[in-house]
Order: sequence, then structure tokens, then C-alpha cells
Amino acid sequence: MKPFFRLCLVACIALFGVACSNSVKLTGNEFLIEGKISGIEDGVVITLSTVEGNTGRRIASDTIRNGRFMFRGEAVSNQERLIVQLIEDGIGSFPVHVWVAPGAKIKITGKGRVTSSWKVKSSVPYQKEENRYINEFRDLRCEIELISFEHIDMIKKVRAASSEDEALTYRKAADSIMATFNSFRTKLMIKENYSNISIMEKTDISPVWLSKMSDLAAYLRSSSLSAEQSDYFREKALELYSRMSEDNRNSYFGNFITAALFPPSRTVVDVGDDFADGDLLDVDGNSKRIADYSGKYLLLDFWHSGCGPCIKAFPEIKDISETYRDKLTIISISFDSDSRWKETTAKHNMTWVNLRDPKSSYGLASNYGVNATPNYIMISPEGKIIDKWLGDEKTSLKNKVGENIGL
Repeated sequence: MKPFFRLCLVACIALFGVACSNSVKLTGNEFLIEGKISGIEDGVVITLSTVEGNTGRRIASDTIRNGRFMFRGEAVSNQERLIVQLIEDGIGSFPVHVWVAPGAKIKITGKGRVTSSWKVKSSVPYQKEENRYINEFRDLRCEIELISFEHIDMIKKVRAASSEDEALTYRKAADSIMATFNSFRTKLMIKENYSNISIMEKTDISPVWLSKMSDLAAYLRSSSLSAEQSDYFREKALELYSRMSEDNRNSYFGNFITAALFPPSRTVVDVGDDFADGDLLDVDGNSKRIADYSGKYLLLDFWHSGCGPCIKAFPEIKDISETYRDKLTIISISFDSDSRWKETTAKHNMTWVNLRDPKSSYGLASNYGVNATPNYIMISPEGKIIDKWLGDEKTSLKNKVGENIGL
């Protein structure tokens, strides 16, 4: 999917009052999202984020005032999905999927903090299609979200406990609630995929259809499926995949779906092994491989724009690339879509080698056993893997690199 909007988002709060949506006149490609949610106190934060695949990036936030929030933006293409979330204690709620388009006025209504119960109404065609999927299991989603709140509340009690014994009691209760949550979530995902398949078999391919197909393809890797369920879902997924055109398969979701359904036979490489290679792209669309940069130490940096710690590491990565330029080449490898990747690249002035894997996390990352980001792989000038580690904010990346290259 192509980039579709440049945001000039503003929050319409007390200044506009109750008649805000009626008084705001949209011009050009502007869209408006208005929320009216009862039972939530003033000051609660609502966020708006872009989303592609399994990554998201916050683009605006507002706070509840008199049960209302509002976002206004400018679209420069057709229709695209955003997500709205309620934030409590730094934790995001279940996402509310909102499709925007030029000239669209979108209303979100609901009661209380269970966002799965909130309803989205607009004239945007893809929203109506999205709602068809959501409405099938809205009640079960609400039930699961309520359980998640119970878990969050219990974790707060663990943190506030006055003794180890008290904390242990609350922690056991939290574990029990999480087990219930996981059980309900497994049931939901199975039922949801059965239902989605039934709808997809009867509808034309669209961005909404492709997003649901992506969910199904990813779910085939779930350990919660029985052999019978796995066989059924895979058979249906392949039937649906056969309907996808070449353009569908080459889209962001299409690349992800293809890689998930047809993973190459591969062995995960580890310390002491030769490095794994694959087809990557630079910002000009040229094909690149890890071997193109052989001869120095290599540091592979697997990342995506929705990963906060990944972005926070960029200044240090830039410093390392300049400090050790004679001995080391850093290769950042993104899981993002082409548009999101290029936007992030420009925003953060990524001057070191910066590539994108069109197969996202199902591509080269799977050769290295990467299942979280930021993830780093150190390769010797001889092409051997000498270290692998998951990044965190407590560990100095520069010190870690220095140790590996003998400095």
C-alpha cells in the first residue's frame, strides 16, 4: 500500500464544544475523527497510529474532555487503516480499526474503557467491510479485554505490595488471570479465523481482505492449533491465496503472506556458523546482499519503525558507524513497508547502510532466529557469526561492539 496522508492533526477539545464536528468544515483531502465516549474521566489519553502488518507508529494524541476526543488530518490518497487506542498507565488498549479517506467524517461511539465495544461509523467503504469482520465476535472480544484489565489491575497490586509474601500472592493471582486470558484468546482466534475465511470466500479482494489474509497466514504458525485445525486452515489459506493477483502478492501484505505460507527450508544459523544471506533492497530499489559488504566486521541491526528501543538506538548506531568506519560496517535491516521505511529513514537521517527485507520478519531474520527487535548479529571479516544478542536500553551497544572487534 502506498503512503496516503501527511498529517496536520489537531485536537478539537473544549474550544469547539459539543458541536465540534458540525462546525468543522473539511477542505481538500482532510478527514475528521470524532469520538464520543461516556464513562471515562477527563484527561485519559487517546492515540492515533498508522499500522501496517504487525507494526504501528503513533502519529497523534488527544485527551478526553467531557467524553470527547477528536483528530483531524489531511489525506493525499484513497483509503487507509489507522488505529485508535486508549492509554492507561502507559499501556494501550485493544485497537479500534478506523479507515480514513479524503472528506470523511468518522464517528466513534462507546461507553467505558472497553474499546472492543466502541463502534465506528462512517461513509468510507472499507470501514463498512472492516465492521463486518469485527461485529462477528465483538462480545467475545469485550470479554477478553475485561480479563486483560483484571490482569493489569493485579500487576499494579504486585508493584504496590508492602511485602514479598503479599507480592507473591498477587503474582499468583495475576498468573491465573493470564492463563484464563490466554485460553479465551485462543478460542477467539480460532473462531475468528473460521469466520474470516467464510467471509473472505464470498468477498472481493481489498486491503481489508488482505489484512485478514495476513492474520490467517501468521496464525498458521501458532502452537495452539491442533494438527487437524492446522491442516484445515492451511488448505483454506492456499485456496484463498490462489485468488490473489500478482499485484496483490507483491503488495506489503502480499509479501508477508507469501513468506508466511511458503517459508523456505532453512536452518537457523548460530555463533560459529557462516553468515546467512538473502535478497534485500536499498532505498533506490536496488537488490543488495550481505555479501556485498564483506571484508570488515559486520553488525546486522534488525528493526522496524514501531519498535521504540530500535529508534532510540539510532544515535548510538550512527556514532558507532562513524567511530569504527575503518573496521566495521553496520547494516540495518527493516521489516517495514517501503513507504514507512523510507519515511523513517529520512526522519532519522540514517547515514549508514540501511536496507529493507521485502519478506519482513519472515525473510532473512528467520535465518538468524530473530523473534524480537532490536536484534543484533556480529559477523567477522571471515564471514563467521561471532555474537548474537537482543538489544535493551541498559546495555551499551558501543561497548558490546567494541568487545567483539577487539577494542
